[in-house]
Amino acid sequence: MQVSALQYPEFRRYFAGQAVSVVGTWMQTVAAAWLVLQLSHNSAFALALFGAVSYGPVLVFGLYAGTLVDRFPHRDVLLVTQLVSLAGAALYAVLTTTQAISLPIVLVLAAALGVNQALYFPARQATVLEMVGRGELASAVALNSIAFNLARIVGPALGGIVIAAFGVPACFWLNAVSYLGVIAALLTIRRRPLMPGPPQTALQLIGEALRYVANTPALAGLFLLLFVAGTFGANFNLVLPLFTRLVLHADADSLGYLFAAQGIGSLIGALTMTVAGGLLLEPRRIVLGALLFAGMELLFLVGPDFTQAILLLLVIGWSFAVYSIGTNTFVQVRSPDRMQGRMVSLYSMLFIGVTPIGNVFAGIVAHFLGPAAAVWLGGALTAAGGLAVLAFFGTKRG
Repeated sequence: MQVSALQYPEFRRYFAGQAVSVVGTWMQTVAAAWLVLQLSHNSAFALALFGAVSYGPVLVFGLYAGTLVDRFPHRDVLLVTQLVSLAGAALYAVLTTTQAISLPIVLVLAAALGVNQALYFPARQATVLEMVGRGELASAVALNSIAFNLARIVGPALGGIVIAAFGVPACFWLNAVSYLGVIAALLTIRRRPLMPGPPQTALQLIGEALRYVANTPALAGLFLLLFVAGTFGANFNLVLPLFTRLVLHADADSLGYLFAAQGIGSLIGALTMTVAGGLLLEPRRIVLGALLFAGMELLFLVGPDFTQAILLLLVIGWSFAVYSIGTNTFVQVRSPDRMQGRMVSLYSMLFIGVTPIGNVFAGIVAHFLGPAAAVWLGGALTAAGGLAVLAFFGTKRG
């Protein structure tokens, strides 16, 4: 498969613009979290609340956002989300530069951009599918994941340097500018005509999508496992800082290495899907990726030292990337064109929107049983979910 999606000029332009934009997004993520800590006098609760209002809208509004994507030209919806993101970054930049920012304003902005994200995820995936077609979809999804994981490594580091050298507002200004490339690329992409079904209300469209999932065992099983893995298994943003301080008794440099190990593993996983994704796009093989991920998390039972944690996180990053990219691609391949927005919205809800729920789970477990327990218990629940889904596949066909 390799990088065959890049043969399409529209996708090449979009990919180049998106690769720059996502670095800016990670810079803004770091700057916003730093800003919350500054405004709240280092309140962990304020940071958790910021995360909840940032990701919660994807869970609450995800399916409705999918109905909007399915009713309007996908490229136009995606273009609107990028313009809103640019406006949000510019507003952050102006308010921080003029020192008119406050914690309530940050939370309101985060919530508004969270609603925009709920629309962005399905619009992006549906637009990419239109650009490359189903035959090259796995390649396109893997390439986008490569760009995302590279940005996850480079963006926070660059954000920290910019904050130290120029202050928090500079990250917001740079993020606003980073959207110009992807917006310019989207303006060159032609609008595809919609293939709408019979006129339906938003609730009817949501009901139609959920019935389609329920009647397609492969999708039903993968979505169920995605909910378990996304909620209980993928909790590293909260757990790793606690693990570093309370278990390893290490500093921020060590935390950076742990996150980098996970990011490098994810990048290698995305490269794996670029090269061999077609061989892995079968429901049972996708579940096996989740089981490998869960198995690596279960090894936190032994209380790994720093070197062991690095090695585990490399494999965890690789296996979770293979699993999540495989699920994402399979969902789109198996979904009718007129349901692309709703199917990707459901994926986003169960993969990203459940983050606040997962953080509460991880926080409670870490408080009572320790940070390592939050990892291995999440792995145990993910493993149980994966085995249950494999058993379910054994009784169903389709």
